Amino acid sequence: MNNNKLLYRQVQSPMVLKMAKWIIGIFLVIGLCSHFIANDMPLLANYEGSVSSPATVEFLSDIGIVESRIYDETKFKWKIMSPIPYSSDQLNSRVNVSVGPLDNQEVASLRYRHWLGTDQLGRDVLAGLIHGTNIALKVGLLSVFFSLLLGLYIGLLSGYFGDNGWKINVFALLIGTLIMALGLYYILYPIIVDPGLFYYLILTFIVTILQLALNKFIPGSKKPSISLPIDLITTKIIEVLNSIPTLFIILALLAIFTKPSIWNVIIIISIIGWPKFARLVRAEILQIKNIEYIQSAKSIGLSDFQIILRHALPNAITSVISISAFAISGAILLESTLSFLGLGIPLDQVSWGSMLADARVNFSSWWLAVFPGLAIFFVLISFYIIGNQLNEKMNARH
Repeated sequence: MNNNKLLYRQVQSPMVLKMAKWIIGIFLVIGLCSHFIANDMPLLANYEGSVSSPATVEFLSDIGIVESRIYDETKFKWKIMSPIPYSSDQLNSRVNVSVGPLDNQEVASLRYRHWLGTDQLGRDVLAGLIHGTNIALKVGLLSVFFSLLLGLYIGLLSGYFGDNGWKINVFALLIGTLIMALGLYYILYPIIVDPGLFYYLILTFIVTILQLALNKFIPGSKKPSISLPIDLITTKIIEVLNSIPTLFIILALLAIFTKPSIWNVIIIISIIGWPKFARLVRAEILQIKNIEYIQSAKSIGLSDFQIILRHALPNAITSVISISAFAISGAILLESTLSFLGLGIPLDQVSWGSMLADARVNFSSWWLAVFPGLAIFFVLISFYIIGNQLNEKMNARH
């Protein structure tokens, strides 16, 4: 026990915390700028007499803003390349297949050396690590963000209203349920054809407007009305999700998504992750909803939703901040596991998990296991250390 306490103190020392913050900072910068750090397209070039940024055009075409463009390498008068002049999916010549970082490499100059070696297809490992950082960043942050939003919303309603606190007009309930069902259908079905982010933004806007219009124009009569057992429904859903093995849920959801995509992984992790946020928020609201200042707010005429926004929500947010870092590390680890198993993201995309999977069938290529493994280890342990620090601060405030 004493050894465990000593180890914990060493891990939580100021120097270790500072190193963890630096690692997470570097992780964020590389993840956000990965397309411009490792790319075989020039950052800036003179192409056919005009100055342009082919790397930026390629980035904008990937997210669907502009059309893709094919460049002729012979028409560049001058060009400025990325620090790593390779893309993660770029196949090199046969002579540089499965070469290690210390092996002799046939490259034009030191500028084009594969500093961390190549895989069995000749793809640059360093470029793959950088691209994998982008995937880990997207999955980690976005999946936790969506899980947090959903868990916060459900946990607030469940804890505050309980089973008898929310009475709703029957007509409004039926129309609202129909709107939500249609919205869910048009969210899940198009995933098969992957319509893009713009489609979902427009869909979310339309569903929100319909819900607001419903709440605005439905007559205010309370009769006929029913009490929604929100707390009972929430707790039963959480119990069902917790009773089913996580791997089974993942495989069942992956069977729905016929086309592999990183968004599929984000949606799956969000569905798996929201219950832990909802449970924590619900417990927090159950503790504070009967406190005097909440009762005073009710006595002066504030509506339930005004009380939730002004008093309940700030307390709920502070309670979930401490576990967000742990949730991000868990999401990154789960994405790496799915990639290692060949599930989730497309097979042509390089991630930390897919690089580890390549090392499994190439035992002599030690660099395919060491570098992605170290990246996963340092990022996860850094989030764990920061999460512990946040948890201690939240406990000190309480």
